[in-house]
Amino acid sequence: MKKQAKKTSSITIRDFAEDVSAFSLLAIRSTETDTRLAWLLNRALHLDFVHCKDLCGKAQDSPQHPTLLNERELDERRQFAVFHAADSLSHRSYHLIANRQDGEPLIKKMAQVDYLLKISEALQADELAALSATIRAISGVQACIAVSDELKNNPQLVTLEA
Repeated sequence: MKKQAKKTSSITIRDFAEDVSAFSLLAIRSTETDTRLAWLLNRALHLDFVHCKDLCGKAQDSPQHPTLLNERELDERRQFAVFHAADSLSHRSYHLIANRQDGEPLIKKMAQVDYLLKISEALQADELAALSATIRAISGVQACIAVSDELKNNPQLVTLEA
């Protein structure tokens, strides 16, 4: 009898960025900590963001391919927080992903961005603009802009694992 390999559950960025036309992505610049920004977004957007995972950058030999967080390697890896919220009225889910840890970006092409907010559906331009304006009105948020399809389809986003 063959032993069945133990399956590990992992979320890849494909869960966040598989089909660029099927979701919206906002880039947020903020001086707030990830927990504080999640709390502020909860208040402003009437959501309930909770910390769900940490994305972890691999050792320096392969920084563009983060991997599943391994307890033994916590000290040698940077951790990037991921928060999740679901809106039962609109049936959308949201992921707030920290893009900075200790001054280093998770996604190098978005080095000037502190957070990414992934929305599970492609919003119309006016709705996305209104959402961006609401987020920009939060104290501590300097900027919030929609991310272009070109950057949403970034290979670093496609290969990122959580």
